[in-house]
Amino acid sequence: MSGFSEIMNTAQARLESLTALRKPLQPLEEILALAKNNQGLRTEEAASLLAWGKDPDCREIIHRAARKLRESLAPRKVEFIIPVYLTSFCQNECLYCGYRESNPMAERVRLGMEEFETEMDLILSWGYRQIELVLADDPDFGPREVARYVDLTRKKLQVAGGGAVALCSPVYEQDAYTRLSEAGIDWVVEWQETYHRPHFDRWHFPGSPKRQYEFRTDLWDRVIAGGISKISLGVLLGLYDWRYDILALVEHGNYLRRTYGVEPHALGIPRLKPARGVLASQKASRFAVSDDDFRFIVSLYRLAFPRSRLFFNTRERYDLNLSMVGGGDLFTVDCETLPGGYLRRDLPGQFSIHGYPSRHEVVRTLESLHLDTDYLAAETEPPAAAAPMAHERDMEFERWAEEHEAIRLHLDEWENVLSSLPGVLREEPQEPKTGLRSLRAIMEYFKTTVMEHCRKEESAFLPAASQGADASRSLQEFRDYHEHLAIDLDKFDRQISSYRLSGDAGALRLMGSRIVREMRRHLDTEDEFQKLQARASV
Repeated sequence: MSGFSEIMNTAQARLESLTALRKPLQPLEEILALAKNNQGLRTEEAASLLAWGKDPDCREIIHRAARKLRESLAPRKVEFIIPVYLTSFCQNECLYCGYRESNPMAERVRLGMEEFETEMDLILSWGYRQIELVLADDPDFGPREVARYVDLTRKKLQVAGGGAVALCSPVYEQDAYTRLSEAGIDWVVEWQETYHRPHFDRWHFPGSPKRQYEFRTDLWDRVIAGGISKISLGVLLGLYDWRYDILALVEHGNYLRRTYGVEPHALGIPRLKPARGVLASQKASRFAVSDDDFRFIVSLYRLAFPRSRLFFNTRERYDLNLSMVGGGDLFTVDCETLPGGYLRRDLPGQFSIHGYPSRHEVVRTLESLHLDTDYLAAETEPPAAAAPMAHERDMEFERWAEEHEAIRLHLDEWENVLSSLPGVLREEPQEPKTGLRSLRAIMEYFKTTVMEHCRKEESAFLPAASQGADASRSLQEFRDYHEHLAIDLDKFDRQISSYRLSGDAGALRLMGSRIVREMRRHLDTEDEFQKLQARASV
């Protein structure tokens, strides 16, 4: 089945040229007049808007035109939507994602049907009637399994008076979308991440199923052929030059219009955000998108796709989203990015999110802006069965002490191996080879056993965090250190490879000694916290 990837293979150079356009191809008034016809914009017209937008005064004119066009077309309603994660197990290595397979800090949860039903009952009691089912690329959670969760969601919405079901999942074959359509999916959400092929390959490791650029780019051809015409496309802003990705998305959207007569149901506007234990997502990037450019992207989308919803979510600050959201758009308020997260509050998920006011306050604020809300019914009494998922409530202080002692013994071993390494490795004697093998074994222990200990400890300490500001602050400090540790272990792993090539042990010893010192201090602090909690529980 041919698809959009064939067009992208020949369009790359043209899009690069349009991205670098210095002078607009058309007068601004002419482009805005075309936009008023409500038919969208061609890629060249969008590129001209990019060029005009370099001037602040012209950019403001574009903002006003976009707002006016949206107000003339869309109902004065904002659609609420809530994400529900099904699994955080993943077989991909996406450098920006908290659920990448090798991330030792990722909380791995596969939501069982009973837990899912409990969570859905709670969410429906809050009034939500538009559900986005989200899952990582879990090899044990394929389309057949997803269809069961879709079917249950659809049935519960029907009992509640109706609603909509969206899906954000790995990309599938056409027959899978036929199955999911029959199960009750209304629309599909998927980000291309970046359309720029070289950077797409850089962000996704070889061997990852997601690295199949053509298969992902042709997603919408299979979705539509599978019987689902409501689609939500987008890019993850910050992986490449946003100008190129915006133009590529406009190109893709126009292809869907020409080929299938399909206008995007929604457009995603996610920006790259820090993910726990993922260094690449936390470093300053030359592709980062400023707030001003982010607003400009919103206006460009409104002009290029005047009937499409924009998907505002908690990746962004509440005040920023509130300043841009308009009639017909999607809005997320309650958001947990961990499977079972609404029953198991305050545990880290896929990426960092912002805290928002209550949905009741958001509704009142939207009303003050003369915007009604949709897909949010009156709240009902939460079901008795909707109790929080079990934490390790009893901290089992003796067990934690035993695990801390085991970690300290491995820290001793780490220091001994570091001190035994020769300062300069000029040849390959047996002793350094043995030392390198020992270091890699130690790294494996810390990346697996110790990281698992950290996650369990956070879960066990969670109930204590509600006891006061000091305990809550301590828990956040523990979390921050655990994330710092995970990134340091990743850096040290790379330093081992560097030592093997350079033969200079200086940097390896320096970094290793620092990590060991910091971890010893951290263990002492956690021991003191445990003692305080033990006394408080007596």
